[in-house]
Amino acid sequence: MFLGLLVIVVLSSGWWHLSQQPLLFHKFIQGVTEDTEFDKQLSGTPDFGSMLDVWEKKASFFAFMKTMVDEENQQLRDTRQQLLSYKNKVTLDESQQQWVNGLARLYKVDEKKTGLDDIFDELLIKVDEIPISLALVQAANESAWGTSRFALNANNFFGQWCFSKGCGLVPERRPEGASYEVRKFDSPAHSVRSYMHNLNSSHHYESMREMRMKRREMGEPVTGLILAQGLHAYSIRGVEYVDELVRMIKGNDLLRYDLEGESIALER
Repeated sequence: MFLGLLVIVVLSSGWWHLSQQPLLFHKFIQGVTEDTEFDKQLSGTPDFGSMLDVWEKKASFFAFMKTMVDEENQQLRDTRQQLLSYKNKVTLDESQQQWVNGLARLYKVDEKKTGLDDIFDELLIKVDEIPISLALVQAANESAWGTSRFALNANNFFGQWCFSKGCGLVPERRPEGASYEVRKFDSPAHSVRSYMHNLNSSHHYESMREMRMKRREMGEPVTGLILAQGLHAYSIRGVEYVDELVRMIKGNDLLRYDLEGESIALER
């Protein structure tokens, strides 16, 4: 019954594709792109708090978030494919080199201190998909299933912070002397993008990216159960937080999404 409801909700939510080049797409981080039609369609959050049936709430929440997670992962796949095509070239023309340099800056790779091969290698570690199961349970955990003040008033589903006054919402229990705020996003889709970029670029999650790279090299599935082990720094709860994510993935049977994605990737 749960799976059937989830399929119906996913189908009814529609499917949008973005036409931007990968680098242009990623520039949202710097606030220089306009909202796409996809963003506009997902600018509102369903009233999850009014859903009294637990299964209905979970199915609706996962379907709502999965549409955005899938879209972001598709963009990451497109960017990664373009990287691989450039890596296999003997030389790059000026526009191609500028594209690679721009991506390196976006993903915090110092193109001045390393050779082009090293830049490609580091980018290919960073520009990669986030398992669907992991993104879904982190969104559920951090946003209280889409009912938190930050999800409702700031479109923030992943507890992301910012550090300039007025950049977001001030937490009610923020320690005295602290200056961080919970970042405000224009849409839920922007929150998903920022979350994925954070995991793919921040030094805090280097171990997670190394786990992903090793799984790729061994030809093994990259799953949320595996990569969750590299997220101890995401929460002050550390190991307890990671264990909770693992329980949520297992308890909600979300691993199937990761394995389905791996099967599709192998068929390409």
